[in-house]
Amino acid sequence: MEAEYDYIIVGGGAAGCVLAAELSARSDASVALIERGRKDVNPWIHIPATFFKALQSQDAEVVVSEPDPTLDDLPFPVPQGRVLGGGSSVNGMIYMRGQARDYDDWEQEHGCKGWSYKDVLPVFKRQERNTTIKDQFHGSEGRLVVDTPAPKHPISEKLIEASLAGGLPKSDDFNGAQQEGAGWYQVTAHKGQRQSAAQCFLKPELNRENLSVLTHLSVERIQIKGRRATGIEARDGDGKPVTLQAKREIILSAGSFQSPKLLMLSGIGPADILTRYGIDVVHDAPEVGANFQDHVGTPVTRRLNGKLGLYGADKGLRGMWHGAQYMMGKRGLLSSNLLQSGACVDTSGSGRPDVQFNFAPFAPGAPGTPPLDYHAAQVHPMTMRPKSRGRLTLASSNPLDDLRFEARMLQDPSDLDTLRRGIRLAREIFDQAELRDVLSEEVWPSASIDTRVGSNSLDDAIRKHARTIFHPAGTCRMGGSPSAVVDSELRVNGVDNLRVADCSVMPALVSGNTNAPTMMIAGRAADFILSTEA
Repeated sequence: MEAEYDYIIVGGGAAGCVLAAELSARSDASVALIERGRKDVNPWIHIPATFFKALQSQDAEVVVSEPDPTLDDLPFPVPQGRVLGGGSSVNGMIYMRGQARDYDDWEQEHGCKGWSYKDVLPVFKRQERNTTIKDQFHGSEGRLVVDTPAPKHPISEKLIEASLAGGLPKSDDFNGAQQEGAGWYQVTAHKGQRQSAAQCFLKPELNRENLSVLTHLSVERIQIKGRRATGIEARDGDGKPVTLQAKREIILSAGSFQSPKLLMLSGIGPADILTRYGIDVVHDAPEVGANFQDHVGTPVTRRLNGKLGLYGADKGLRGMWHGAQYMMGKRGLLSSNLLQSGACVDTSGSGRPDVQFNFAPFAPGAPGTPPLDYHAAQVHPMTMRPKSRGRLTLASSNPLDDLRFEARMLQDPSDLDTLRRGIRLAREIFDQAELRDVLSEEVWPSASIDTRVGSNSLDDAIRKHARTIFHPAGTCRMGGSPSAVVDSELRVNGVDNLRVADCSVMPALVSGNTNAPTMMIAGRAADFILSTEA
């Protein structure tokens, strides 16, 4: 198969869906969106409460690191969406943009001109249709529906009350003037339906003649002639070769693992690695695959008295009741994203929140283990601006082979210290009077772990229990110098007609969830591309 398009977008995740929708709707150019996985036909994707089932289906895959010496030589697994909508089709649906200062830092500290908060806020607002908040920070006419959680779980509410009793301020809007505080999240779930990028952005444009969506198509490398990206080489679901030519540009939106992998397979990356595997060096770019970062968490867990949590809610008569409620009107538990509330807290006294807490009336087990088989609640602290950096490199020149992934998740001592502070505060929240009648013993870290300052046993427990928050970023970082992988308009340095537009371009992680920022990045990419064609 051979075909030609003006724009080829590799990766049909959150960024790719937004970018394909905007390029096709705002121009007459022909656009091809390529996705390795399938269309978002899985019903578990669209029912908010069943996102954990979507994560266990063929619509997700897990990238596993080498044994990580900073985690007691345990591997660090990172699930990724592999379906139209990508992470926005399998995530927990929390809508959080990060702090204004995150974006100001991108511009001022990392040289990303035009990426300050005042530059990105209009794009967030343009994309958003907030159902409840109408102010200068939010949009009401965009494609992405943002709502408040429903129905609100009583344990989630009690955790908010306990946080306020413990001295945290109340937050009515984590995306407003101030992020700090405890409260209800804003979510990308509305009227019992997940609001993914595929649903909100791509689906309304599918009937356009200038838009082609190609699923089950695995891109193996980018064709580069001289210094110009001209096309892609791929294979379909039957393993047959497919070649697509791009008259104008190729945009990688394949995520923090696949975008750098494709660059390296195409000769853009560290010259020593490429040469080792017999790949012709098009552009020596040592930063490709470097700068890997992720939010890391360690959920403090307590048993619940009685049957107050969500354990067993999908089984037996309870499961039948919840299913009937949903079928009769998209109501009840299944219409909830489950991760309904949380807090953003300055635990270091730096003047800006550095720990995010997810509150949950359920308890997944430790990494690699099944969920706990009893009713439990979690206050889950996680690093907001991690300092540790990992690295991705090729393991061979074969596109089918996995990357070599060195996570190094707690390499910087400050990240371990941040988690220590978060765990101590989580315990304080659980100890408030508002929760005493519903809680029993602590499951993790447990009474046997000393969490006081200076405790080595706490550090050991953290290393064994640390896990991803599903926010890998940074491996094709944007910057103001030629050493960055992409420039401030997301163009790949050293190669023409090639950009990267996904969370891999973040020079530093935002202080919060990455779904909304990833869609914002795609919106800005569309602006950059179309402005060059004007």
